[in-house]
Amino acid sequence: MIIKDLNHNSLLKENSKLDLEALNLGSFPKRKEERWKYTPLRSLKKINFHNQFNFKIEHLNSLGIPKIEGLVIVLENGKFNSSLSNIIDLMDIELLFLNDGNIVNNSQEPSHKDYFTNLNFSFLTEKVVLKIKPNIVNNSQEPSHKDYFTNLNFSFLTEKVVLKIKPNVTINEPINFVNIISDDNCISNTQFNIDIYENSKLHIRQYFLGSSNSKDGFINHRNQVSLKSQSSLTIDKFQDLNQNFNFCNEFIDQEQESKFIMNTFSASGIILRNDVFNNVNGKNCHSELNGVFAPIEKQHFDNHTTINHFVADCKSFENYKGVIKESGVGVFNGKVIVHQDAQKIEAFQKNNNILLDDESKIYSKPELEIYADDVRCSHGSTTGRFDEEALFYLRSRGISVKKSLELMTLGFINEVIEKSNDSAYKEFVLKRLLKD
Repeated sequence: MIIKDLNHNSLLKENSKLDLEALNLGSFPKRKEERWKYTPLRSLKKINFHNQFNFKIEHLNSLGIPKIEGLVIVLENGKFNSSLSNIIDLMDIELLFLNDGNIVNNSQEPSHKDYFTNLNFSFLTEKVVLKIKPNIVNNSQEPSHKDYFTNLNFSFLTEKVVLKIKPNVTINEPINFVNIISDDNCISNTQFNIDIYENSKLHIRQYFLGSSNSKDGFINHRNQVSLKSQSSLTIDKFQDLNQNFNFCNEFIDQEQESKFIMNTFSASGIILRNDVFNNVNGKNCHSELNGVFAPIEKQHFDNHTTINHFVADCKSFENYKGVIKESGVGVFNGKVIVHQDAQKIEAFQKNNNILLDDESKIYSKPELEIYADDVRCSHGSTTGRFDEEALFYLRSRGISVKKSLELMTLGFINEVIEKSNDSAYKEFVLKRLLKD
């Protein structure tokens, strides 16, 4: 059972008691529940996880990711890894950690338990000195939907990072958040809160990675995003877990004239599940969710999205593409809800899928719930195989079957890959998505 061997050492001491009680009283998700009907949780439920962290990764390049520059925050097995991180002093960013005393400077000075650690950065050669400001209270919102894995996250939280961008600031270089599982049967319950204040702009790259030497590890992660008026945030999320699990819950709140874009690229993992809850609370907002998922060999990649349009004059776009082969299983369940009086909404949703083998499967369910009468909304889904004539044409030009399929796959997913404007990052993502 998932929690049988876990130590209850959540960072949120008081709140976690209520979440642990809810976790114990609640039931594990079942396939008969609509939200979980396609997700095979039996293998996950049988694992006796532990939450005793240790560091095993010596260099980030051992994980096959491109060279990362700028601000880099690395969590490994649920804890902040200072030796792999690159904490630079950016005047317009406030970076906070909620920790239990394990995140200190290299001299191992004790920190204040159960408080946010306000990081002011100074540098002594390679040593980062963390100066602590105690008594900073956590006022983060409760999630809009608490299920078993959200309660699990709060009950056994191991690390929480808060990033705040001051008003009227544009951060030109991406901020990198790397979350690694490197130990067998280790569960990592982590949270990342992102607050973008008025008229500010930020780009974040998130990497969820599983070491090739680990198996049956589990990253259970939660993002909480708050976008103030006229702010903008783009998140590129890359998942490559190998023989490990990764569940991500994303909660986004948008105020007027804000812009949110998330591009999710899912390359490997036993089970990957992404649940996105995007609440559009102000007028003239732009919301965009894109994704490419490529499961193989009994891997299961599950994407659930909900966009709530509460007010008028907003636009939302969803574009997910699945490339499934060798008994892989993909799921897309997207829902757009246009609430009463949310007039003049434009909402477009599509999910296109390619099955490369007879054993591969896709479950697609785009949904619209519209309670207003002056809207432009559409949704659709297609599933099929590559055109045999096009494949024959490439073969007749001396191109191998493997290379032909690779070229056709590239053409199929390219419009989503092009959402990134970094050529090196695009090349990296394509290489990992197209790998055998």
